[in-house]
Amino acid sequence: MAPRDETVTMGERPASPPPLQHAALSSTDPALPADEEDRPGFFGNVSYKAALYHERVPGVRKLPFPAVAVIIALIAVNVIVWAAVGVILHFHGALISTAVLSYTLGLRHALDADHISAIDLMTRRLIAAGQKPVTVGMFFSLGHSTIVIITSIVVAGTASAVSSRFDDFSRVGGIIGTSVSAAFLILLGLMNIYILYRLVRQLQRIIASGPDEEQQFSFQGAGVLFNILQKAFRLIDRPWKMYPLGVLFGLGFDTSSEIALIGIASIQATKGTSMWLILIFPVLFTAGMCLLDTTDGALMMSLYTSTSLARDRIAILYYSIVLTVITVMVAVVIGVIQMLNLILNVAEPSGSFWDGVEVAGDHYDIIGGSICASFIVLGGLSVLVYRPWRRRVDRMRESRSRLSDDSSDSDSGVDQS
Repeated sequence: MAPRDETVTMGERPASPPPLQHAALSSTDPALPADEEDRPGFFGNVSYKAALYHERVPGVRKLPFPAVAVIIALIAVNVIVWAAVGVILHFHGALISTAVLSYTLGLRHALDADHISAIDLMTRRLIAAGQKPVTVGMFFSLGHSTIVIITSIVVAGTASAVSSRFDDFSRVGGIIGTSVSAAFLILLGLMNIYILYRLVRQLQRIIASGPDEEQQFSFQGAGVLFNILQKAFRLIDRPWKMYPLGVLFGLGFDTSSEIALIGIASIQATKGTSMWLILIFPVLFTAGMCLLDTTDGALMMSLYTSTSLARDRIAILYYSIVLTVITVMVAVVIGVIQMLNLILNVAEPSGSFWDGVEVAGDHYDIIGGSICASFIVLGGLSVLVYRPWRRRVDRMRESRSRLSDDSSDSDSGVDQS
């Protein structure tokens, strides 16, 4: 038989090979049944359709799909938690403001410098190892909140048992607990003032440098625990290993948010609130903290793996300063109110000033709502002020850079002459 002519003339398309018949292949290979191998499962279909929708959204498609997926999943979890809590609060309306405050404290606590520093450091480290650590913040937050939940249960149970059996001991314990809480909050406020000073100085150094100059950047607002546990980061090579590190961070109780939540649990227990109702507060705290920590980790992963986005040091320092200012205000205000109420209950002074202190102590829920409102107001103002402030800073840095270039050119001209 003569061999077949394989040449193809100009303009003629070569014959394509016949399509692969999956059914025929499956009939000869029992390991590949057509019904199971060719048909994706339910979660596969959902993931595929979600990825297609993700590519169609202009602003969202700049972020990796896993980052968007984990953020949406945490938002759904928060909605479910609030739906369940809403049913319970329908029968216990007096706890609504306290529940909102607990959730807000969780959101606020997720933005502490220790959290941001730990998540940022481990995200960069795991990316350098070739991973896509989208769940670093989630596991860290879950480990951290484990200690918060356990401690809230222990404190609430102890306070309830003591107050119901030993009135005198309850009074002494209340004095000791309030003293420790107030002193700790005021001390944290003073420590955060120093942290605020360091953040401002670092921002000033970066602004004073030119736009093209590289300055060494680090979260100088990181707390004591971050420096102590920094060696533990070397043992973490998977995102889930952030859980035990979060537990270690939770053992420190070095932030006003945690102390305030434990105080809420103790106060509600002494009022006779059921243990199951008190569990609402740490659960809401956990939901809020986990949402923002997960979002933080996912966005950092997107930032460090993106070629179009650059790390804006000025913006990070700006918002770190805003959050530290809020921390100082909350810690000092709550600490001073607790200390004044302690003096009022023990020494029983009189006067219009102490009448005001008594009113503030009786309306602690209003103070909590005011704190929530201050978060929103200060956060909104900081966003509105940032853009005009940033434009002015950029113009100042560019003009300084041009003056420096002109002076260097003139100096080189003098040297050549």
